[in-house]
Amino acid sequence: MTTPSWRSKLQHYLNKFEYEKSLRLVPFLVASLAAAGTAIIYSKVFFQAEEGALWLINNTHWSLSLTATLLTIFLSWFIPYRIARQAGGSGIPQMLIANELDPAKDKSLIRSLIGIRVIATKILASLICVLGGGAVGQEGPTLQIASGIFYRIGEKSTHWIQQISSRTFILAGGASGLAAAFNTPLGGIAYALEELSKDTFNNFKTYVLWSVITTGILVQTFMGGYLYLGFPTLESVSITTYINVIGISLLAGAIGSYFGSILYGIAEFRKKFTGAKQLIALNLACGFLFWLGIYFLSRTGVGGGKLLILDLLFNGQWATPSDILVRIAGPLLMSLAGVAGGLFAPSLAIGAAMGSLFSQIFWPHNHHLLIMAGMIAFLTGFMRTPFTAFILIFEMTDRHSALFPMMISAAVAAGISRSFQKHSFYDRIKDDFLDARKINSPESGSPPPT
Repeated sequence: MTTPSWRSKLQHYLNKFEYEKSLRLVPFLVASLAAAGTAIIYSKVFFQAEEGALWLINNTHWSLSLTATLLTIFLSWFIPYRIARQAGGSGIPQMLIANELDPAKDKSLIRSLIGIRVIATKILASLICVLGGGAVGQEGPTLQIASGIFYRIGEKSTHWIQQISSRTFILAGGASGLAAAFNTPLGGIAYALEELSKDTFNNFKTYVLWSVITTGILVQTFMGGYLYLGFPTLESVSITTYINVIGISLLAGAIGSYFGSILYGIAEFRKKFTGAKQLIALNLACGFLFWLGIYFLSRTGVGGGKLLILDLLFNGQWATPSDILVRIAGPLLMSLAGVAGGLFAPSLAIGAAMGSLFSQIFWPHNHHLLIMAGMIAFLTGFMRTPFTAFILIFEMTDRHSALFPMMISAAVAAGISRSFQKHSFYDRIKDDFLDARKINSPESGSPPPT
């Protein structure tokens, strides 16, 4: 065979392999490696800090516990306030806003939302907050962190790989961040479909799928093939069970919707405080009220709430009204204080406590299933992502026998929440910022770090 024929055959195979499209996958895989490594370290340190906060409040004098709580909640607000203000709050609104902006025109604004400086500040401030017992989660920050890492690597890659939108990197980063935070690859894909991309997912599904798969493999390699929660024992599902699942879903979905409305009101209320002295006084007041709750009412209000969920599902514990009160008040006070930390895990903890108390009153026979239904319903009511909520809990627990009750819980909660509030808290924050940008210059807009 002559040399030209060999070259022709080689070119034919290269074209068949679509090497240019395959090459575009490389930066997504590199970003996945970086995001997975960061998420693993961040998650491990976060949960160690949460356990340290519980030890502090249980084994030291009340004055030391109070001082630690006030100081860490203050620093978790003050550090972002002085260094990178968009590092405050949960991180999800910042990611959603960045995903809506024009990468060509709004590069500096996107960096102010999910840039490297913001990521480093977010990690530090959220760890400090939970070290003092703050009722925040690591999942929302992980989404902002991962999307920022993907965006930065995407920026660099566009110099040598053409026709890849920076917005695609933000989307893939957010999906991978959720997958890494909960060890739920399907949950990451579902979130990309429901929240980040909606109707445009088909344009870049390959990149998102590979990013989530790569991140998931790395997380499972280093942290094991564990379930975020585990295998709860479930009783047989009967007609009565379905009736109670619908009941807790209606209740938790409605309260989840109101929870989002209250958070939005808090974001609007904080805009009235413009001076540093006012913000400091507000922060300290919130920190003190929060400490009163976790010290005198319920220690389950400490941290993101994963330990409470584990106690309810595996250690024979039952939630009390005090648990629900503290778990709801904690994230609200954290948002009012302006600290850095997520609302994802605290929302699941609220739903779990509600499901447990509902089960005690109406249907103790299937306690664990109602806890899971409560988590799905509250998260759906709060975030308006029923498919994501259902997939997350399904992947966390791997309970195939509860498949249909979980789906029903998500569907019922989605319906009831829309009747109270059409848009989710995150969508309202995002829309407010984007609407403000139509009136003001891009530099003048600053989304509230909630």
